[in-house]
Amino acid sequence: MKKILILFIAAVCAVSCFDDGSGMGQKCKLVADFQYTCATFRSDSTFVNYKDTVGFGYDVLNFYHHLDYGMVRAEGGFTISRAGMPKSGVTDGLFNTYRAMIPADKSFDNIYVVYRQNPEETLMPEHDITFSFIEYGTCTMVGCYVTNTVEVVNFIKKHFSKGDRLALKAVGYRDGQKTGEAEMVLAEFSEKKDSLVTNWSAFDLKQLRSVEHVDFELVSTNPNIPPFFCMDNVVADIALEY
Repeated sequence: MKKILILFIAAVCAVSCFDDGSGMGQKCKLVADFQYTCATFRSDSTFVNYKDTVGFGYDVLNFYHHLDYGMVRAEGGFTISRAGMPKSGVTDGLFNTYRAMIPADKSFDNIYVVYRQNPEETLMPEHDITFSFIEYGTCTMVGCYVTNTVEVVNFIKKHFSKGDRLALKAVGYRDGQKTGEAEMVLAEFSEKKDSLVTNWSAFDLKQLRSVEHVDFELVSTNPNIPPFFCMDNVVADIALEY
């Protein structure tokens, strides 16, 4: 059974928004920006906490993954990344699987997460995001920012044709019941125009309402597309009673 606790990376130095010591109920708007100041990143600009193999936490939200046997890569779920765009905008020859696609002139030293959807369900976590204090309050989803990875954009530019589409779905659950769902189009080639997300773009999650878990799904007309997307600044309204 998955651990229901805050999986603080040994490196996580995030400050809780419930720290006034009053011992009473509290409310806050939590923004998970993943700026883990103590994380040690690898040469490919990714970080995986092999000590907590099921995932990592940001305040009262847990973000899950399923690691490979070597505890090196997430076979499914979230990986932390700080891979930025080169100022030249040229990414040929670089490791682009976990690199967020944004304009080169807007790239800066930023930490975010990259989600991998594995078609093999046994290599995916049970849930993608969990509110860890469900016994003490509510978590109402507000939204987040998403973009494609460089690898996904390169694939789409090369292989998509009219009628092809890539969409991201988010579904909320509480007490085993679906609370709502939302969808965002990440790429769509149509007769009228072609659209492709190549910058951080707002994904409205208010339709999920109050949740215990959130699960994501990438849906595409092309089964060969790399199943990745990038996410940052996850916003939720949190209310706790002690």
